[in-house]
Amino acid sequence: MPEGSAVLIIDDNIDDREVYRRMLSRVPGASYAVFEAETGEEGLALHARKRPDCVLLDYSLPGRDGVGVLEEILKLDPSANVIMLTGQGSETIAVEVMKGGARDYLTKDTLSPETLHRCIQSAVMHGDLATRLEQKQQSLEIFTRAMAHDLKEPLRTIKSFSKLLQASPSLGGEDHDLLDYVLSAADHMEDLIVKVSGFSKLEASGDLEVKPVSLSAVIDQVERNLREQIDSRRAEIKRGALPDVMGDGTLLVQLLQNVVSNAIKYCEAEVPEVRISTLGNGPLCRIAVSDNGPGIAPDHRDLIFQPFKRLVGRGIEGTGLGLAICRRIAQLHGGAIWCEDAEDGGTTFIVELPLALPAAAETAVDALNPQRAEQRTDGIGRVAEVLLVEDSPADVQLLKIKLMKREKVSFNLHIATNGQEAMRLLEERASDGHDPLIDLMLLDINMPIMDGFEVLGALSADTRLSRIPVCILSTSSDEDDMQRAKALGARAYMIKPPTLQQLQLALEDLGTLDLQPCGDALILYAEQTRHPANAMI
Repeated sequence: MPEGSAVLIIDDNIDDREVYRRMLSRVPGASYAVFEAETGEEGLALHARKRPDCVLLDYSLPGRDGVGVLEEILKLDPSANVIMLTGQGSETIAVEVMKGGARDYLTKDTLSPETLHRCIQSAVMHGDLATRLEQKQQSLEIFTRAMAHDLKEPLRTIKSFSKLLQASPSLGGEDHDLLDYVLSAADHMEDLIVKVSGFSKLEASGDLEVKPVSLSAVIDQVERNLREQIDSRRAEIKRGALPDVMGDGTLLVQLLQNVVSNAIKYCEAEVPEVRISTLGNGPLCRIAVSDNGPGIAPDHRDLIFQPFKRLVGRGIEGTGLGLAICRRIAQLHGGAIWCEDAEDGGTTFIVELPLALPAAAETAVDALNPQRAEQRTDGIGRVAEVLLVEDSPADVQLLKIKLMKREKVSFNLHIATNGQEAMRLLEERASDGHDPLIDLMLLDINMPIMDGFEVLGALSADTRLSRIPVCILSTSSDEDDMQRAKALGARAYMIKPPTLQQLQLALEDLGTLDLQPCGDALILYAEQTRHPANAMI
């Protein structure tokens, strides 16, 4: 214990406070600065001023119990080290206070100078370790996000311009093959960046905020995400009745998508078959994903869940992180994943997750099936005014070449190089009486001066501008970024570089914008009367 450590005693009994003070004064080799408070309110005020190393908190205080005071202390200082003291031992109270965030729990009749000193020492050490761990987790998250963005930016530029060169009619056959190698390596690198970023993020994760999730909806989403792979291999996905489980819908999609995709990818049969079924096991649900592939040797069944471990050569694409991510997701849900032989050959992956309670399942909101926005109208208005907020000249050029020139999509394009410039442009158009201001904003997230999230916040705070539909156009495929954009009012989300298919999907829920053919081109029209933005696809 560092010399001069501060301890705050919150207890309405003056005799008890005196006992604690004397005990702390008798600890050999330790020096405590002790502060006392008689009520919870006094204790909170004193804690805010002194920020003690440890708090000794009485469970029974006049006017409010110690758990309420504990909650208030942790609101003010989440890293506070609080030891709860009570006159009588109770397992129920012990569980309650430890769940509430106390570092430890002691009964007053078992105290001695050595016990109290040891308990305080342990609480402070625990708090220091928790603080350092949180700092390391925050550093890891910052590093992961920076790595994902900073590495993907130049890689995406390489891919985008390589594809433009590849489409050039003047490119020779040998040069075309060389560009194929470049694009293949870039695709693998991009996949590796995404997987490493996702794995690092999961490693830094703590407890999940779980809720009832429909496994049927999860598998529906998996099939939509894997449609191209399923169709190209003519794979058959069969499933039985699926219950609701407790979990994070987005992470469960990622878990089962990895398993189903692997079953198709590594199957040597002409028609891959994937069978999905469940078996209840008390409060747990076992999801079985079986395939007709070559199977996995028993001595390799644990190895495949380790990061960067692969059982196949470079002839089959992969990073060796997919199943490691699956295991981490299962662990975060308090479950597990393993594999065994399938009954008819092949492999069965078992995912064990907690079942949802029926009552909770009835009231759950299915995040995988959001309500659709109002129906689109069919009336054709004027050519749309589109504001692109983008700090990368290469990305501006790609939008013009890929979307406007090659896909022949026409609209009136305005460009701002950062969020602050975009807001200034909108303010100028508003003050000049332009109507409309802008029919659609294509907004990058990572920009200097004022990023995309800050722009969304500024738009929502201005009643004149809040009606402008915003579609995020970003390199980030991070689910947190998508959800944050949605919460801030974005109506759609596209991944760079923009394509006609992405634009068409984004327009489905906008309602006030419509692509109409004009000869061999497409014109983006806007209605004369626009509706407030209220949904995100």
